[in-house]
Amino acid sequence: MKKAKILCLLMAAVLILSVLAACTPVETPGENPDPPSPQQTTSPSPSPNPSPESPNPSDPPPPPPDPVTLTWAVWDIEMVAYYEPLIARYKEIAPHITIEMVDLGTTDWNSIVQTQLLGGVDYDLIKVRDVPGYVDHVNANLLLPLNDMLAPRGVDIGDYMGLPEQFMMNGNLYALPFRSDFWVTFYNKDIFDAAGVPYPTNNMTFAQWTDIIKAVTSGSGTDKIWGNHFHNWRSTTTLFGVLDGVHTVNDGNYDFLIPFYEAVLELEDGDFVPRRTDLVAGGVHHRQTWAPQQIAMVNMGTWFTADSLQSEFNWGIAGYPAPTAATIGNTLGQVTQLAIPRNAKHPEEAMDFIAFVAGPEGAKICASVGQIPALMTDDVIDAILSIPGFPQDDTTRGALRPKNIFLEQPPHVKAGEINAILNEAHTEIMDRTMTIREGIDMMNSRVSQLLG
Repeated sequence: MKKAKILCLLMAAVLILSVLAACTPVETPGENPDPPSPQQTTSPSPSPNPSPESPNPSDPPPPPPDPVTLTWAVWDIEMVAYYEPLIARYKEIAPHITIEMVDLGTTDWNSIVQTQLLGGVDYDLIKVRDVPGYVDHVNANLLLPLNDMLAPRGVDIGDYMGLPEQFMMNGNLYALPFRSDFWVTFYNKDIFDAAGVPYPTNNMTFAQWTDIIKAVTSGSGTDKIWGNHFHNWRSTTTLFGVLDGVHTVNDGNYDFLIPFYEAVLELEDGDFVPRRTDLVAGGVHHRQTWAPQQIAMVNMGTWFTADSLQSEFNWGIAGYPAPTAATIGNTLGQVTQLAIPRNAKHPEEAMDFIAFVAGPEGAKICASVGQIPALMTDDVIDAILSIPGFPQDDTTRGALRPKNIFLEQPPHVKAGEINAILNEAHTEIMDRTMTIREGIDMMNSRVSQLLG
């Protein structure tokens, strides 16, 4: 009886010690937790149960998005370097999206696109080549406004050097720029070295530049080296006149273009540059005279950088020739934009692609192949200058930072009609079927009537 009583007491003691041990916190070696402050209160731990929004690990993964093919109206698939890397990278980001390009060529681009869209062709996105084309498409109600589609994709138009703001029409933006080019002077250093002529500079007036053209011209026949190649666009010949920041091609009076027509025709007559009539008749592009080193210079937009990087000779970039010393550092610019037609089958997916192309990653891809994007940052400029084969001289670096960039043609409700009149008169002058004075009078009269 006494043994049983002792055994019971021992069992009770063990039970009490076990309970006390269970209530005593155990410290991990090295830890020294702070004691709770008097203000701290003990509260239950949150429930470990997942919230209703948390995915259940046992649920099957969501189905992949349905495949979508976006049709993109473009030009010069074989000649434009950024198409392939942009599309390849986007395929990694959005595997369900296929980009199908449709090459409409460069000749009469605006009228071809407009005709097709009016006819009901359902491109998902198109390239917008210039201001007249943009205005014509908007006036014809062919493009979707993008205003409400930008913010959800993180697009801020304030990041694009003030370019989108210039394209607002009726309070709406109908395209987003992804490339912004400006005019410079490309020159062949090897030709200048052989001729013993100093390189072009970033401080050239137009008159000084034409003197350089004459000085560097040499040879004849198959050995002919032309001082410059004026491509057959009107802009290559006459738009030096708008670099004063005062005149525009929408003015209605074009007497300010006379000195530039006189200078270019004089260069043609002196056999210093190819005649425009011969270039047009033979379908000769400036690429065809640059690559085989038949020209010392070409005044062209920075989009020509990608072609120049393929050159097998030393080349450089200089600033654009300016009318006077006071306007040195000014140049012309234009943008290439992307827009969504109202007939698009997949507008939301198209806007996703546009936001990528015009965004930071698309900008770096364009820069990596020598194209200047509309979204310009220090990183992008560094990327351009670091491209293998890109000139590293100070003149080239300075030429990529112009003082002012003026649109070749500011937006105008009748931009397309103005452009058509000026182009018609330009052809008459350059073909010498009209004198310069007659051609300018034709511009002045018809555009003034158009403007009322």
